[in-house]
Amino acid sequence: MSIAVRTPLNAPAEGRLTEWLLRSFALLALGFVIARWGHAWLAEPQRGTLLLLLLAESYTLILVLLARRAVQRDLSLPAVASTLYAAGFVVLMTPDQTHALAPEWLGATLQLCGLLWQLAAKIALGRSFGLLPAQRGLVLRGPYRLVRHPIYLGYLIGHVGFLLVNFSWRNAAVLALLYVAQVVRMRREEAVLCAGLPEYRAYQRRVPYRLLPFVY
Repeated sequence: MSIAVRTPLNAPAEGRLTEWLLRSFALLALGFVIARWGHAWLAEPQRGTLLLLLLAESYTLILVLLARRAVQRDLSLPAVASTLYAAGFVVLMTPDQTHALAPEWLGATLQLCGLLWQLAAKIALGRSFGLLPAQRGLVLRGPYRLVRHPIYLGYLIGHVGFLLVNFSWRNAAVLALLYVAQVVRMRREEAVLCAGLPEYRAYQRRVPYRLLPFVY
């Protein structure tokens, strides 16, 4: 089930400006992803993991551009910095000078599993998906019954699959820093939800894990 929440008619002007700047950044990142990773895949079409990364990251950035305006936003420096990195990390990754730690089919299978899990979570979330840690509503259905941030779990599964086939220390470092940023985003988002939605604390007790069942 989901809980409908109040949406004010007007959001603070500085919040709207920040959100639109981040959406503009996401649009630039989308253009880069299509150009860089699309070109890399066309040059080596047998590398299916490149195509799947292109599809997954493009899908995420398109959803960011279509997201519903937030009720409350976290405009703190940690929230904005971690969000900028999460939106643009793929710009720092490279398809070149990598080596495979696992077969292409295994990495692609993990990426597909991660993408399908993301899709299920994003369908449940609808237009409540967004960039900044924010209060866009409370969703309790589908994958949100297992972990509090199932979309991040989908990202993690897909990124592990990609890195297994396209390993370099640069790609590993970029992804490691990404998940530091994701932890910051999860914590900041939960702080906003707790402040704006008393129901969220009951949800935290009912679903104790943020990202990985029985781990975190």
